[in-house]
Amino acid sequence: MEDQLFYVGQKALINRRGGILVLKDPFIGLDLPGGKIQEGEEDLNKSLIREVKEETGLEITVGGPFSRLSFNLRSSHKNAGKKVYLVVFECRYLSGSVKLSNDHSEFYWLNKNNFNKVEDNSDIYSCLRKYFKDG
Repeated sequence: MEDQLFYVGQKALINRRGGILVLKDPFIGLDLPGGKIQEGEEDLNKSLIREVKEETGLEITVGGPFSRLSFNLRSSHKNAGKKVYLVVFECRYLSGSVKLSNDHSEFYWLNKNNFNKVEDNSDIYSCLRKYFKDG
Protein backbone atom coordinates (compact mmCIF):
# COMPACT_ATOMS: atom_id res chain seq x y z
CA MET A 1 0.00 0.00 0.00
CA GLU A 2 1.36 3.40 -0.98
CA ASP A 3 1.80 6.00 1.78
CA GLN A 4 -0.72 8.84 1.59
CA LEU A 5 -0.07 12.44 2.61
CA PHE A 6 -2.63 14.01 4.91
CA TYR A 7 -3.15 17.10 7.04
CA VAL A 8 -3.44 17.09 10.82
CA GLY A 9 -5.30 19.82 12.65
CA GLN A 10 -6.90 20.66 15.95
CA LYS A 11 -10.23 22.15 16.97
CA ALA A 12 -11.29 23.67 20.28
CA LEU A 13 -14.51 23.04 22.20
CA ILE A 14 -14.26 26.24 24.24
CA ASN A 15 -16.42 26.09 27.36
CA ARG A 16 -17.50 29.40 28.87
CA ARG A 17 -20.01 28.95 31.70
CA GLY A 18 -21.51 25.87 30.03
CA GLY A 19 -21.67 27.38 26.55
CA ILE A 20 -19.54 26.23 23.61
CA LEU A 21 -18.28 28.64 20.94
CA VAL A 22 -19.41 27.57 17.46
CA LEU A 23 -18.37 29.44 14.32
CA LYS A 24 -19.97 29.72 10.89
CA ASP A 25 -17.69 29.33 7.89
CA PRO A 26 -19.42 30.83 4.84
CA PHE A 27 -18.10 28.02 2.63
CA ILE A 28 -18.41 24.91 4.80
CA GLY A 29 -20.97 25.78 7.49
CA LEU A 30 -20.49 24.92 11.16
CA ASP A 31 -16.96 25.08 12.48
CA LEU A 32 -15.00 25.20 15.70
CA PRO A 33 -11.98 27.43 16.30
CA GLY A 34 -8.67 25.83 15.38
CA GLY A 35 -6.78 24.72 12.34
CA LYS A 36 -3.73 23.05 10.88
CA ILE A 37 -0.58 22.52 12.86
CA GLN A 38 2.09 24.65 11.20
CA GLU A 39 5.43 23.25 10.13
CA GLY A 40 7.87 23.56 13.03
CA GLU A 41 5.18 23.73 15.73
CA GLU A 42 6.06 21.04 18.23
CA ASP A 43 3.92 22.15 21.17
CA LEU A 44 0.39 21.19 20.16
CA ASN A 45 -1.22 23.16 22.99
CA LYS A 46 0.55 26.34 21.89
CA SER A 47 -0.50 25.66 18.30
CA LEU A 48 -4.18 25.43 19.27
CA ILE A 49 -3.94 28.47 21.54
CA ARG A 50 -2.41 30.42 18.61
CA GLU A 51 -5.14 29.32 16.18
CA VAL A 52 -7.94 30.23 18.61
CA LYS A 53 -6.39 33.65 19.28
CA GLU A 54 -6.02 34.32 15.52
CA GLU A 55 -9.58 33.24 14.68
CA THR A 56 -11.48 34.60 17.68
CA GLY A 57 -9.30 36.86 19.83
CA LEU A 58 -9.93 34.63 22.87
CA GLU A 59 -7.46 33.35 25.43
CA ILE A 60 -7.96 29.70 26.39
CA THR A 61 -6.41 26.79 28.20
CA VAL A 62 -6.29 23.43 26.44
CA GLY A 63 -7.56 20.31 28.17
CA GLY A 64 -7.70 16.74 26.98
CA PRO A 65 -8.83 15.32 23.66
CA PHE A 66 -12.59 14.90 23.30
CA SER A 67 -13.16 13.56 19.80
CA ARG A 68 -11.63 13.12 16.36
CA LEU A 69 -12.93 13.98 12.91
CA SER A 70 -11.74 13.17 9.41
CA PHE A 71 -12.80 14.27 5.95
CA ASN A 72 -11.52 14.89 2.43
CA LEU A 73 -10.90 18.45 1.29
CA ARG A 74 -13.68 19.71 -0.98
CA SER A 75 -13.22 19.96 -4.74
CA SER A 76 -12.82 23.76 -4.67
CA HIS A 77 -9.82 23.52 -2.32
CA LYS A 78 -6.32 23.79 -3.81
CA ASN A 79 -5.49 20.40 -2.27
CA ALA A 80 -8.81 18.78 -3.18
CA GLY A 81 -9.19 15.17 -2.16
CA LYS A 82 -6.46 15.22 0.50
CA LYS A 83 -7.47 13.69 3.82
CA VAL A 84 -7.69 15.89 6.94
CA TYR A 85 -7.60 14.47 10.46
CA LEU A 86 -8.72 16.71 13.32
CA VAL A 87 -8.46 16.19 17.05
CA VAL A 88 -11.06 18.11 19.05
CA PHE A 89 -9.89 19.25 22.48
CA GLU A 90 -11.94 20.38 25.44
CA CYS A 91 -10.79 23.90 26.26
CA ARG A 92 -11.63 26.47 28.89
CA TYR A 93 -12.30 30.13 28.17
CA LEU A 94 -9.95 32.48 30.05
CA SER A 95 -10.58 35.97 28.67
CA GLY A 96 -11.41 38.17 25.72
CA SER A 97 -14.34 39.08 23.51
CA VAL A 98 -14.97 37.26 20.25
CA LYS A 99 -13.48 39.12 17.29
CA LEU A 100 -13.86 36.96 14.21
CA SER A 101 -11.14 36.70 11.59
CA ASN A 102 -12.03 36.80 7.89
CA ASP A 103 -12.36 32.99 7.95
CA HIS A 104 -15.76 33.07 9.68
CA SER A 105 -18.94 35.09 9.29
CA GLU A 106 -20.87 34.38 12.51
CA PHE A 107 -20.49 32.90 15.97
CA TYR A 108 -22.76 31.43 18.61
CA TRP A 109 -22.35 30.49 22.25
CA LEU A 110 -24.43 27.32 22.41
CA ASN A 111 -25.45 25.20 25.38
CA LYS A 112 -27.32 21.94 25.91
CA ASN A 113 -30.67 23.77 25.69
CA ASN A 114 -30.13 25.63 22.41
CA PHE A 115 -27.44 23.84 20.38
CA ASN A 116 -30.11 22.25 18.18
CA LYS A 117 -30.78 25.65 16.57
CA VAL A 118 -27.75 25.00 14.32
CA GLU A 119 -28.66 21.37 13.62
CA ASP A 120 -27.29 19.97 10.37
CA ASN A 121 -25.63 16.75 9.23
CA SER A 122 -22.05 17.94 9.82
CA ASP A 123 -19.36 16.27 11.89
CA ILE A 124 -19.19 19.44 13.99
CA TYR A 125 -22.87 19.12 14.93
CA SER A 126 -22.36 15.44 15.79
CA CYS A 127 -19.48 16.47 18.03
CA LEU A 128 -21.70 19.05 19.79
CA ARG A 129 -24.47 16.49 20.25
CA LYS A 130 -22.00 14.06 21.81
CA TYR A 131 -20.56 16.78 24.06
CA PHE A 132 -23.92 17.93 25.40
CA LYS A 133 -25.24 14.37 25.74
CA ASP A 134 -22.17 13.06 27.57
CA GLY A 135 -21.27 16.29 29.39
